[in-house]
Amino acid sequence: MPPKICLVTPEYPPLRWGGLARTALRVSEHLAGLGATVHVFHHRTVDGLPPLLDENRTTEYHGDIVVHEVTVGRETFPQGRALWDCPHTLTLQMLFESLEMLHREEGFDAFLSFFLYPTGFVAGLLAKREGRPHVACAVGNDVKKYVFSPEKTAACRSALENPDRLVFLAEDLLALADALVPIRDKSRVIYNSVVQGAARWPGPRKQGPFSVRAAGIFKHAKGLPYLIKAIAALRRTGEIVLDLAGETRPEEIPLRDALIDRYGLADVVRPHGVVPHEAMPEWLAQGDVFVLPSVSEGCPNVLMEAMAVGLPCVATRVGATTTLVEDGVSGLLVDWGEAGQLETALGRLRADPGLAAALGGQAARRMALFSPERERQEWEAVMREVVVW
Repeated sequence: MPPKICLVTPEYPPLRWGGLARTALRVSEHLAGLGATVHVFHHRTVDGLPPLLDENRTTEYHGDIVVHEVTVGRETFPQGRALWDCPHTLTLQMLFESLEMLHREEGFDAFLSFFLYPTGFVAGLLAKREGRPHVACAVGNDVKKYVFSPEKTAACRSALENPDRLVFLAEDLLALADALVPIRDKSRVIYNSVVQGAARWPGPRKQGPFSVRAAGIFKHAKGLPYLIKAIAALRRTGEIVLDLAGETRPEEIPLRDALIDRYGLADVVRPHGVVPHEAMPEWLAQGDVFVLPSVSEGCPNVLMEAMAVGLPCVATRVGATTTLVEDGVSGLLVDWGEAGQLETALGRLRADPGLAAALGGQAARRMALFSPERERQEWEAVMREVVVW
């Protein structure tokens, strides 16, 4: 009998189309293609009165994949906390209980979780208690953010200790996690994949301002302030625009707006809102260069998509970018947190269309190596180490 696997994730299409959501979707499809029965436990939190456990789940069938949308209450933080108050108890407990109820009904053979906290922590506890195999995937900011929170470090340690196997999307994420808990012997690095479609960058444009494109859910980890600072410097030497696709986290908006105001970039920074995933390759191909200015990353899907359309790219040396991009061959790499280096790299591409065209062509060639079939084979190998087919 094929195994019944529960994939636990905080993001999954169509509700979210970020990098984590797309990775979770691809892996669920890989597993279904191998013959496994795949259930997705996708959770979200809501304000107000918490839902009842027997009313907080809706189930849909996405082809061969069963998707359970689960809603849990959001923890409140009163002004005065009693001695025994523990933040996050409601949310984490409801998350655990909801997963436990689904397992009680379905009897899963194995669990696969994305993100260390809270999903890896919760799924790891349940899998360990039930004696089921568990593979946990750390995708990026979960390692480089939550391990620095005193309230979450213990949960992160548990999320690293309990799984039978750990998958990381970049070697530097594995190294940092291993510094917290020795886990290298049971860990693997599996890079994301990308599909090369019909959209192709037409080459350097001869008219109009130099269009720098960036996309994502902009938060501290994405390094947008450094890119804005670089754009301000480049504006002094030629026409330039910064085209942004995605959304900015509320806590980052004051800094973003303050920098735009400080440098007088209101007419230069052009927000495009969230671009549908299927339209992203065409949107990328309309620019002159793509920039990933992140200070923290896993294996960035959007960088891979930009390279796949043949758009020349500038990226910071973080996460898997040093594997994806061959510096000076299929793109340009700079140090993270360095606006001056971003300025220099972008200036080179603006001044040298020949270099931009060469890098773009090599970028598309490079992405052919990161195929869905390669990703499927590597995930299959990991899962077969712990799950009996």
